[in-house]
Amino acid sequence: MGSPILVTGAAGTIGHAVCELLIGRGCKVRALVRGEDARSAKLAERGVEVVVGDLLDLHAMHRAIEGCDRGYFGMTVSAAYLEATVKSAAVAKHHKVSAFVNISQMTVSALPRMRAELDEGRRASGR
Repeated sequence: MGSPILVTGAAGTIGHAVCELLIGRGCKVRALVRGEDARSAKLAERGVEVVVGDLLDLHAMHRAIEGCDRGYFGMTVSAAYLEATVKSAAVAKHHKVSAFVNISQMTVSALPRMRAELDEGRRASGR
């Protein structure tokens, strides 16, 4: 089965669907969630390793990513989106994650405003 694939936002609609897809393909999955609840319990019942943490907390991100070779980053767009994206990418680089997929739910109207900042963050993180 190999090393786990980290899925952030795993209790959300898209993150949960990603977990289900990966489980269906026989992958080992580690899910980062903000708190334990019925959604995270359902993931655990499916064999997913559930880690509770905050995307803005570097210690939590290191715990979540350590030992993962691949990661999937998903987060609801908020004021903290850019910071969480950059921190997650930097931690993934530190742990030599080979593939780090970022899916954005950003609306088209917000894209021009954030594009330069996101590109700058990616360059700074080496991703």
